[in-house]
Amino acid sequence: MDFDTDMEKTKSQPLPDIEPYIRRGIAQAKEQKRMRRRNRLIRLYSGLAACCILFAFVLSVRISPAVAAYVSELPGMDKIVELIRDDRGLQRAVEHKMVQDIGTKASLSGITFTIDQVLTDQKRMLLFYTLKHEHTGQKVALRGVKLLDASGKEWEHGASWGSMGVAANVEHKDRIDVYVPEASVIPESLTAEVTFEIDDVKQDSSLAVTFPIDRSKYSAFEKKVYPVDKQITVDGQSLTIEQITVFPTQTEVSIRFDPANKKHIFGFDDLKLVDEKGQTYAFWGNGVPVRNNGENGKVFNLESIYFLEPQQLFLKASGIRALDRDKLQVVIDAKKQTLVKAPDDKLKLAALRQVDDVVGLDLELRVEEESDRHLFTYFGNDITDNRENKYEYVQGTTSTIASPDGRTQKQGLLFKRLTNKGTIDDYSLTLTDYPTRLQGEITVQVK
Repeated sequence: MDFDTDMEKTKSQPLPDIEPYIRRGIAQAKEQKRMRRRNRLIRLYSGLAACCILFAFVLSVRISPAVAAYVSELPGMDKIVELIRDDRGLQRAVEHKMVQDIGTKASLSGITFTIDQVLTDQKRMLLFYTLKHEHTGQKVALRGVKLLDASGKEWEHGASWGSMGVAANVEHKDRIDVYVPEASVIPESLTAEVTFEIDDVKQDSSLAVTFPIDRSKYSAFEKKVYPVDKQITVDGQSLTIEQITVFPTQTEVSIRFDPANKKHIFGFDDLKLVDEKGQTYAFWGNGVPVRNNGENGKVFNLESIYFLEPQQLFLKASGIRALDRDKLQVVIDAKKQTLVKAPDDKLKLAALRQVDDVVGLDLELRVEEESDRHLFTYFGNDITDNRENKYEYVQGTTSTIASPDGRTQKQGLLFKRLTNKGTIDDYSLTLTDYPTRLQGEITVQVK
């Protein structure tokens, strides 16, 4: 996924030596917790975790006067201005009075969690919350969120949030982005079961906050579907822009790739909608930027245009990241600890650690100047070997360092082997992204 931002430095740490994980237990690995803070996807979107790294960026979007005036009239809503500053679609949803005031809280062991407001439609929900604690000299961070329906059953959803450690007696306000499956119906009430970390140590206990959902806030705003069905060919590769689906909280662009393509398309650089006035609508860096849609399709989430009526819309992308299908597999010699197969010499194996049933990998990817604003997570959460063992993904880290000829991006992966079928000769991983591009850009009129 691509974010229009200048990335000065990484937000993550390189993969540490594997031995500490053995001593302390993989499940309790401190670095695993640290890496999970910034972006967490649960259940519905767990397979997209590698695609959803969030970047820090300089906000240049201004809050509209109408939104500022509206929230200024309501006590406790001024913080929303800051929390939605990066997304004009959400600003317009606030302007149309889609925010529901909640103010429900619960406390546990000196930690108080309050759900202040809810902004939702049938596709996406934002929970604005306040976290405060009394643990002097320690920092508390949000670690996990489950949403339960009235029967106590976990409601199917995906969620992400940014959670930094909060000092004692500080009222930290933030938001949780919740993603609603297409066929799912939002319950009339939900219970947020929340867990925390204190100085990076997971707390076993959780607190629960129950809150109602006022469906009248969004029931009148039905989704809008704009059929497109336009097929284009770029550098010999065919793809079809199927449709644009618009909700008050986001715009979805459905794209399908021809299974006969010789190259696998990973994604797009600077994907955006542009109206007849030159106004752009892109993914601003909060939430889930893309999800799979069947075997050969993807849905890309952009800024909402729901409350606008552009006369014309163009879908544009400055680049398309793709790779020959026969180069997607990366193979590592387990004995020599070398790369046996890689797409090119830009990818290097920095380290392979094998201790009992634990496998740790450090890989490095050299990127050129054109990729400086894109942090690649070039592998997902799966690994295989020649013995057909089963593995459990434990953690991953991604970082980048500057160099005179571009940047070197590092990805660390840690797995636990669940079976033991004999001596392993090689490991295989499948690329989920890579900095090779088709020749050409995209400009397609979709409305």
